[in-house]
Amino acid sequence: MGQPTCGDSMIFDVGRAMEAQRRLAEMVVEEGLAGEPKRVCGLDVAYSGGRGFGAAVVLSYPKLEVLEVETAEADVSVPYIPTLLAFREMPVLFRLVRKIKMDPDVYMVDGHGVYHPRRCGLATHFGVVFKLPTIGVAKGRLNMKGSEIIGDSIVVNGRALGRILGRVYISVGNRVTLEDCVRIVSRCIRGHRVPEPLFLAHRISKEVAMLGE
Repeated sequence: MGQPTCGDSMIFDVGRAMEAQRRLAEMVVEEGLAGEPKRVCGLDVAYSGGRGFGAAVVLSYPKLEVLEVETAEADVSVPYIPTLLAFREMPVLFRLVRKIKMDPDVYMVDGHGVYHPRRCGLATHFGVVFKLPTIGVAKGRLNMKGSEIIGDSIVVNGRALGRILGRVYISVGNRVTLEDCVRIVSRCIRGHRVPEPLFLAHRISKEVAMLGE
């Protein structure tokens, strides 16, 4: 599929982006992991001066010892548009993933997965493009037609697309099941709102962004 950017045009075509999401959503594979992961990677992107600064933190699982930290940056040509975050962040994530030396068994992304109006949030976009097991962990609930909370499940038109765990919203990105997502994220909570891989990636990306100012 090539480098997953939105193109070099100064004009961002929202309609084409939405159609791309629908096509990517059709490629999602929901399957159980072959076994318990040994390495989990958190990915996050911060912004400063028209550039995105990403951090990847690979941790052992379930001990959560830091094994590798990588950072990358790229120009940002797409504004923040709700439900289209992937087109803003993927150029940074593309560079970041290429730098990771270890081979994480599963990735956590700061964004939604299939819990999304077109079933393709940032975690799904990332997971499908790179063909990687990916979990979406977001801090905000989406306002979607047909969405309701039943217990701790987020149900959309009768289908459970996500789960609430503490103060985050978890959903399948790609190549995992919702049960995998909940189990792994719950074991990565270490006293913060978000799981440790994302907490560390967020902190480091913000630090790098501040240095880039």
